[in-house]
Amino acid sequence: MSIPPQINSSKPHAEPLVAIQLLSACRILVINGKGGSGKTTVSTNLAAWLQQRGETTVLVDADPQGSASYWLSSRAPELPNIFGVKIELNSRITRSFQWRAPKSTRWLITDAAPGLTGPALDDLIQNHDLIIVPVLPSDIDIRASARFIGELLLTRSMRRQRRPIAVVANRVKQQTTAWERLQKFLLSLNIPFPARLRDTQHYVRAYSEGRGIADYPQQSHERDRNDWELLLCWLDAQASPSQWLDDPAAEDVDSDATNAS
Repeated sequence: MSIPPQINSSKPHAEPLVAIQLLSACRILVINGKGGSGKTTVSTNLAAWLQQRGETTVLVDADPQGSASYWLSSRAPELPNIFGVKIELNSRITRSFQWRAPKSTRWLITDAAPGLTGPALDDLIQNHDLIIVPVLPSDIDIRASARFIGELLLTRSMRRQRRPIAVVANRVKQQTTAWERLQKFLLSLNIPFPARLRDTQHYVRAYSEGRGIADYPQQSHERDRNDWELLLCWLDAQASPSQWLDDPAAEDVDSDATNAS
């Protein structure tokens, strides 16, 4: 029986792989209905941050474009090892068998495909605990993200059990009209936006080198490192299942979805 490839094989795991539903891990879904929102930037940088803390981190590339897989393949062996899983849509290996990770996994981050709707979107949400939606500060992206978040809130999985959602404002140039519009949009959703990532070539360089902002010296990337602090604090606060299971806010899904759309 073959197993799904480990993308970054410089430090292979000897422990068995288990279905992600059986992990004692926090499973994070990074998703937006529109392509080009910065999902891979958020996913790869989150994986780098969390693995830097010494906590076993898995990066699942569920986007056919394969950008997260390329990032992992570019990652130098001396950097903290991130276990990679590539979901192949046309593989002979079943989807359930592909969705596996080391038993010791503490954080699992999924870089999802854009454009998911209906049952495909619902199935993906069902197997994750937290949702992060990257949004760009343009009118087209704001409108598309509003529609997507509305659909997200109305899925069967979210109606049954509300998962915490956070928005990451990506490629932000502050003190601009676009940033003001994005702020108003985020506030209207009553959904936290604990990270604002500035528009900088640092992220372009980091991606090409298989690195995250966390992998660079603190002094050279201090401003960008600071942008991630609140998001990491939000993740830590949500990571305990007792924080969100049986959340009474689930009863307010319909009103949140109405506001989002």
